[in-house]
Amino acid sequence: MLKRVAVTVLASGVLLAAGCGRKPPPTVNESMTQVMEPQAQTVWDITSRAYNEKGDGLEASKISAADWVKLENAGRQLRDRARELAKARKITVAAPGETIMGASAAPPGATKQTWDAASATQIQALIDANRALFAQHAQAMAEAGDTIAKASQTKDARSLYEVSSNLDEVCDGCHKPFWGTDEPPPVSR
Repeated sequence: MLKRVAVTVLASGVLLAAGCGRKPPPTVNESMTQVMEPQAQTVWDITSRAYNEKGDGLEASKISAADWVKLENAGRQLRDRARELAKARKITVAAPGETIMGASAAPPGATKQTWDAASATQIQALIDANRALFAQHAQAMAEAGDTIAKASQTKDARSLYEVSSNLDEVCDGCHKPFWGTDEPPPVSR
C-alpha cells in the first residue's frame, strides 16, 4: 500500500513538472520572422542558383550536397512550424510589446496617411474571426515544407521546382486575408 502511494505521488510530481515546463505555442509573428521567412528565403536562394538555361526548371547538378541538406532542413522547419500553427488551440499573433513583421517597413518619406501597416490587434481579430481559414493556409505551408523536405532527400529537382516556384503564392495566400499583404501601399508624392 505504501509503495502504491509513493508511486502515485512520484508519478503526479513528474506529470506536474512536465506540465509546468510546457512552453506556450509560438506567436504567429515569431513563426514568420524566425522560421517561415528565413527558411523560405533559403529555399529561394538555393533554387534561384539552380535554374536551367530556359528558366523553366531546376538542374539537380547545380545543387550541392550541402545545399540539399539545407533545403531538407528548411522544408522540415517550414512543415513543423506550420503544422504547429494549424493545430494550435489558441493562436496569438504577437506577444505584448512584440513588433510585428511589416510594422516598421514603411518606405522612406511615408507618413501615417500613406503607410498604415496592420496592427497585431487587427490581425488577431481577423484570425479569430476565421480560424478555419488560417488553419487551412497553415496546412498548405506544412504540405509545401513536407514536399521540399522529401524532394531534398531524393534530390528530386522537378518536385523541388514545382513547390519552390509556388512558395510565394502559398505565403501570400495567408498574408492577404490576415496580414493585409506583403506589398506596401503606394507612397503619394
